[in-house]
Amino acid sequence: MLNWFTQWREKRLLADLDDTTVKRWQMRIDQLPILSGLSPADQRQLIETGWRFLHQKRFTPVANANLTNENCIDICLQAALPVLTLGVDQYGHFHELLIYPEEFVSPRHYIDDNGIEHQGMEELSGEAWEQGPLLLTLTELSHSGQWDGFNLVIHELAHKLDIANGGIANGHPNLSPSLRQRWLSVFSEAFQAHCIAVEQAEVKGHWQGVWVDPYGAESEAEFFAVCVEAFFTDPISLHHGFNALYHLLAEHFNQHPLPRAPQWSPLPGA
Repeated sequence: MLNWFTQWREKRLLADLDDTTVKRWQMRIDQLPILSGLSPADQRQLIETGWRFLHQKRFTPVANANLTNENCIDICLQAALPVLTLGVDQYGHFHELLIYPEEFVSPRHYIDDNGIEHQGMEELSGEAWEQGPLLLTLTELSHSGQWDGFNLVIHELAHKLDIANGGIANGHPNLSPSLRQRWLSVFSEAFQAHCIAVEQAEVKGHWQGVWVDPYGAESEAEFFAVCVEAFFTDPISLHHGFNALYHLLAEHFNQHPLPRAPQWSPLPGA
């Protein structure tokens, strides 16, 4: 009975996706470069997946954020990209997105390597709570969607993919059995290599050889998020710096964004 009701609800939801709405969403796809190069069939699936996301989540403006319909569509389309073949259920059971106009202050609590507890405040542009909503800012949303390795929506939702597998963010999403064993070694080796590269870059003062956002050295959870972010927004860097990890992500997401990305040479003269 539940399966029948789910199918009926799904059919009714997609029936509301009329031609006028599809054209409006298509116009937003045309404004987001990372969605260029998707086939017409994939673009239609992207719209349908984003439409499901829109109707499963509550979008709440905070602190007088001027949240427009176009903002919501852009969020939904970028949210749909990682789960294009997996389905929005991969994001777990969070129900709300809190949209701030600009960076917000959030309390932080952590214990350092010496066992000392620290409490303070930190200015953030986005956050994914392990039990709770997703937080985004309109200022950073306006910079998302380019082929530049940065995407606030994909980064924070990568944390939700991570959290959905066991309730904590630790860099180990819900993978198929065929990928799990390889992931343990490939992901761990890539994370260690990234941490070493960032540490050396900080000492030398130049960042050649750091292929994804240095923030990924903070933890395995952050490394996973920046790698997913790079996979969809700068796959050339990820493919060059962490080839095996790129291909594991391609298997997991059942996507291969490298051919769609604007070509550039990661090494001078290559």
